[in-house]
Amino acid sequence: MRVLTPEEMVRWEKLAMTSLSLSDELLMERAGMAIARGVMRIARFRCRVVALAGKGNNGGDALVALRELHALGVPVSAVLVNPEDECGLSVQRECSRLRSLGIERDSILSSRGWHRINHADVLIDGILGTGFRGTLSPDLQDIIGRVNQTGKKVVAVDIPSGVDGSTAEVGSVAIKAALTVTFGLPKWGLLTDPGHRFAGMIVVSEIGIPSTFLQQSEPALVLSKEDAFKWLPERGPFIHKGNAGHVVVLGGSPGKRGAPELSALGALRSGAGLATIIFDERDKEIAPKNPEVMVEMDDFPFNGLLDRADVLAVGPGLNPNSMKTSSFNQLLERFSGPVVGDAGVFDLFKGNPKGMVRENGKPLVLTPHPGEFSRLLGKPVQEILSDSRKIVSETARQLNAVVLLKGWRTIIAAPDGEVAVNLTGAPNMATAGMGDLLTGIIASFMAQGLSAFRAAVLGAHVHGLAGELAWRNGKTCGLLAHELAENLPLVLTHLKAFEWGEMAQDTVLYEPLGSQSEQ
Repeated sequence: MRVLTPEEMVRWEKLAMTSLSLSDELLMERAGMAIARGVMRIARFRCRVVALAGKGNNGGDALVALRELHALGVPVSAVLVNPEDECGLSVQRECSRLRSLGIERDSILSSRGWHRINHADVLIDGILGTGFRGTLSPDLQDIIGRVNQTGKKVVAVDIPSGVDGSTAEVGSVAIKAALTVTFGLPKWGLLTDPGHRFAGMIVVSEIGIPSTFLQQSEPALVLSKEDAFKWLPERGPFIHKGNAGHVVVLGGSPGKRGAPELSALGALRSGAGLATIIFDERDKEIAPKNPEVMVEMDDFPFNGLLDRADVLAVGPGLNPNSMKTSSFNQLLERFSGPVVGDAGVFDLFKGNPKGMVRENGKPLVLTPHPGEFSRLLGKPVQEILSDSRKIVSETARQLNAVVLLKGWRTIIAAPDGEVAVNLTGAPNMATAGMGDLLTGIIASFMAQGLSAFRAAVLGAHVHGLAGELAWRNGKTCGLLAHELAENLPLVLTHLKAFEWGEMAQDTVLYEPLGSQSEQ
């Protein structure tokens, strides 16, 4: 599923209105219906709903939702943030329609308005839209702060008020939503930090803009269930281990023998036919706990094994002092297949990222966490996190590599400008070895024929889903990496069971763990 900036969404809405003769009123009607459906996802049937309407189109969308809910018998009312005569035409039009239905409206400046807010069961946030930039006025800061203090469930229209739709930046305060209904396609401000923390469940609703229009946006995406299903490597009835992909892992050092084995385990559990760990012949600690993992002892440059490998994963548990940069570069050039670099390789090239460029032009995937990325680039961690999408994309282009920056919201970028954000994962994954497992999963998907970018995006998605599955099964703490690996076949089976009949007008793109739907 593509990700848009608010400016792109405005452009495609205008194109739809001009080329398809769709009126803004029709699009607003559809948006209001989607918001009403969103309210019913999280509310009791006889709940009291109050719409907080600003002066722009988001306010109009919120008021349309009231009409839809009123038709279902839901008690509704409106609270206007601005005087009605200062509002846009869409808000004034909807206020007139509400009057004809006998639906009450009050000002947020009145005690009656706040009485309605404090006695509501669900609030609709139509105060601001995706076009918000900069800082909130003192009045809006006070309003949003007071709304959050009520503790009410809030359904946000397109994006929580106070969140920048392009950068996800939040100033002093933003609406804390239980659910956000966004239209057409998700916006960046909903998917990355800190804006994502205010969105709650994210539902993407169709409002009639053709997908052919929306696909002409900037090359940015987030995987939906449909995407993951389509991207999974195919496994025909005649497949055997020899053509399911052979992943070779080079890594490990005294005290870190488990890291390369976790990568090999991740590769096998996500579909690779063969996995081999390669150690230097001086290394005697070579007995893997998993008998399916092969081990070979060899001297650099590992000529024989490289001829049999489909993908090489380098770095898990590697001591950077055990390999010279020249040796690593030689390895990259001698091997004609894709390479995944992790962990120890980033210290090997500390402050010299361009030294990792593969002169033979073959695929390279790099999977640093923020600390490793900081050492590689020579930039402070906070600088990287403050604009991670831009920095990851620039690095991918400079190194001609797919770069995956691990984190609560993992960012993946390709050298051609394609960029993705991953929304899966759980707090139980904050344990040692999870990154090693991810390296193996990505290598496995490449060994099974996926492109470097797709393997990285799908790998992060599947890795996170395995953590979520463990969380929902009660392992909210103390989850070990090798235990997560046991969930990988179950996750892949679940994704393969997707049916096209599941596609609907509303797509749940993200659902927080512990949300109402799980209770």
